[in-house]
Amino acid sequence: MTRRTIPVLVCGLLILLAAAQGQDKQEAKDSGTHVESLMTAAEFKSCGLSKLTPDEIAHLDTWLASFANRIASGAGGNANAHGSSEVIESEIDGEFHGWDGQTIFKLANGQIWQQSEYDYEYEYAYRPEVMIYKTSAGYKMKVEDMEDTIYVKRLK
Repeated sequence: MTRRTIPVLVCGLLILLAAAQGQDKQEAKDSGTHVESLMTAAEFKSCGLSKLTPDEIAHLDTWLASFANRIASGAGGNANAHGSSEVIESEIDGEFHGWDGQTIFKLANGQIWQQSEYDYEYEYAYRPEVMIYKTSAGYKMKVEDMEDTIYVKRLK
């Protein structure tokens, strides 16, 4: 498990907890659920989260609440123009070499996305996991083990 996958996993747990408790989006936001309450002390430490400052933990909690709300919005049946939910999880279909300007990404689920902002990052991986989520400025793609995210647009 990489350090960068921890927030996604924790967010998934937060969503599951909210669903299990029958919370709606506002209740999940107001519940005060914190990353520390979702893990044992040993898990929190082994994931490296104990190295974060209290301010960094607070920012992570805020991000988790925001992300959970975005997922809850997508899970509620809201679909975009392509008929998909607000968060897409898949894998790159084959080799991944980062992005370099207008890179096209073919996903294992059959979708095709293209980089929509200029940036260059190189990272080799075979079938890395990806998560694409909607922001107020468009769709962003997070690739497993990559620090940065990139804006993308759906081609197919």
